[in-house]
Amino acid sequence: MPLSPVGATPTSRLATNRDVGVAPTESIPTKVAPTSRIILMGIFLLGLMSGCALVQPKPVAKAEWMPLSQPLGPPRRIVQHINAVWADREESLLAVLELDAQHIAMAGLSASGLSLFNLTYDGNTVVSDKSPLLPEPVNPETIISDLQLTFWPLAILEKNLPAEWRLEQAGNKRLLTINGKKYVEITYLSAETDWPRAVELVNLQYNYRLNIKTISYDLLPE
Repeated sequence: MPLSPVGATPTSRLATNRDVGVAPTESIPTKVAPTSRIILMGIFLLGLMSGCALVQPKPVAKAEWMPLSQPLGPPRRIVQHINAVWADREESLLAVLELDAQHIAMAGLSASGLSLFNLTYDGNTVVSDKSPLLPEPVNPETIISDLQLTFWPLAILEKNLPAEWRLEQAGNKRLLTINGKKYVEITYLSAETDWPRAVELVNLQYNYRLNIKTISYDLLPE
């Protein structure tokens, strides 16, 4: 309610340009306004998503996450800032989503400009490209599962839940339990009904927290 940049190597934290020995890009001035930087990063991410069509990634094997629901309309393009906190570190990323009733496409970029993941989901198969810099538990199905668990309507999610799983919502809280044990807790920090603009997700199974802020939300033509 969470995929390999060129020249990146596995490490205990997300590498910066200084870590990997790459000079800062000269195309974006160091004093660029925050809003302009977000827009430029968003454009770059959309380019990455388009570039996915040129590669031949392998389908991702299913993992034990919340069963995925079908993609959901209406057609939308959404840009989000996500602050992720694990047990040993904290990182920020920019995510661009394109959603409709047939597919989900998502790309993520680190604060230092490294591509972290690209993925698509057509309701049957997840195809992805993931950076080794991301923690092991963060796989494509995790990303889609967290997205749907946070933003999909409760009635749709409940249709796919195994018998021992329970998903409940009261006030601004949504809670996923398995055999009575709390697994995921989501707190909605804003009151929009179409797509909450500020959300906190805490995964108690894998010990991470996501603070998600939607920067832009645009409906696309059918």
